[in-house]
Amino acid sequence: MENNKFTDYLRLEKPTDKLQEHLNGVNILQRSMAIHPERKLILFKPGKCAGTSIFRTNLQPMGGWVVHKDNPELFNNWLQNITDEELDSYFTFIFCRNPFNRLVSVWNDTDKLGINSPTSGIGKYSDFKEFVKKGVPFNGLAGKGVPTQLHYQLQTSLFETPDKSKRYISFVGKIENIQEDWKRLCNLIQIPYKPITHTKQKIHFPHTTLYDEEAKNIIAPS
Repeated sequence: MENNKFTDYLRLEKPTDKLQEHLNGVNILQRSMAIHPERKLILFKPGKCAGTSIFRTNLQPMGGWVVHKDNPELFNNWLQNITDEELDSYFTFIFCRNPFNRLVSVWNDTDKLGINSPTSGIGKYSDFKEFVKKGVPFNGLAGKGVPTQLHYQLQTSLFETPDKSKRYISFVGKIENIQEDWKRLCNLIQIPYKPITHTKQKIHFPHTTLYDEEAKNIIAPS
């Protein structure tokens, strides 16, 4: 139905590919949402954007949140019945990250090539540039349809349809300014402010030292 274009997009049951077994075939979009029906809140949480620190540590303890991982039946019941019109009453928010820096974080985790072994660690690829050229699934980065891999999904794919005709977002915070933006968000949604604690924070190379022109053009062609 045209009037439910965004919620129908969220309901698409397209299983993941390489992560299908690990995620039990759950749509990546649905896995990346946390809803609070009573307070009418939705957190969109992309991979590698402090999701654990923001949600599990700070938001979930307040109670009332529904996520697919913890309660698939309750989550699916909400998702199957929500409409675009009802969604208009929700406050939706996301914390985003510089995409170049985010990809470095993915490499640091998935290929285990971090600050202790920048070029010859135990990972599959010899360095970051080789990871960019051979290890990144560019179909996911291109944003065509529903993303299939959590850490490579376009951050905008969580709150807008692929054709950009429907967008649902009330607040965008930045990881680079997380404490100030988090405090501002707490005021907006009227919850007690508690500083964000980075539960999985790691030391990374500055992303500007890892990208040469070829790597930048692969990720973001001009």
